[in-house]
Amino acid sequence: MTMTIFEKKALYSFGCPNREATVERLHMIAVLAPDCETKKLFFNLAVKLSADCAERWYPCFFRTLRKEMAIYYEAELTMKLAEVSTYDMEGRYGKADQV
Repeated sequence: MTMTIFEKKALYSFGCPNREATVERLHMIAVLAPDCETKKLFFNLAVKLSADCAERWYPCFFRTLRKEMAIYYEAELTMKLAEVSTYDMEGRYGKADQV
């Protein structure tokens, strides 16, 4: 199954190992979402997961997704920390020489 990063983030945040509960939760979130694009995202994700064949592969997919997204968020945090630590370096040492 192909998923965008936004769908993966939504499933990481609101999903659980129980596929039926996840689909129901995504439908409820779609109803409560104020933005049309957000409603569409959650509803389309719920439709993807409610397919008949999804029952077989969902438990393994969810475990893999949790591991993948944990690594993604850790890398994102590392990038932010690197950005913050190098933010003021140019001010201390002057402008870098151009090559």
